[in-house]
Amino acid sequence: MKIPNVTPIKFNQRMANSLEKFSEQGGEKIANYINAAGKFAIAPLMILYNPFTNEPKENKKWAAIKQPVEAVITIAAQIMSLNLLYKGIDKLAEKGKLNFKLVKDAIKGGEIPKAIMEASGGDRAKAIKNLQKTCLDIFKDRVGTVLTIALFVPVLAISNRIFPKIADLLTKDNDD
Repeated sequence: MKIPNVTPIKFNQRMANSLEKFSEQGGEKIANYINAAGKFAIAPLMILYNPFTNEPKENKKWAAIKQPVEAVITIAAQIMSLNLLYKGIDKLAEKGKLNFKLVKDAIKGGEIPKAIMEASGGDRAKAIKNLQKTCLDIFKDRVGTVLTIALFVPVLAISNRIFPKIADLLTKDNDD
């Protein structure tokens, strides 16, 4: 019997392409996704099966349920807010209202970072566009970080209102 030729290279390439697309989301979005995934999947397991606590099982269940609820609310709020923020920043950049000193200096004949120049194939005009995009991406990521921090308290307040209702539904005894 012949084993079909399944190459791990195709799988690895698909995985690499997926990771590359994921990484293009920007640092703050990636941090939010990873944090939400951990809260959703790992934190409840760690709470439920923590050998270092003597908490009653009901308390552990209640605390474990809060994590996924908070993760869903947090990631939804952050994604919506960051997308709105990034669209606004892009519009300002398109109108020429966001200017970066590094780009201004490059336009005037100043130095362009070597890595950007090399990635642009030595084409100065293309390098300036790439420099503008890089500066804009860094700016969006930094402003996004500030927004994520600012959303912490409102998201926590919303989560604290919604979670008890969900927890009550999930922890009800089936004896009723």
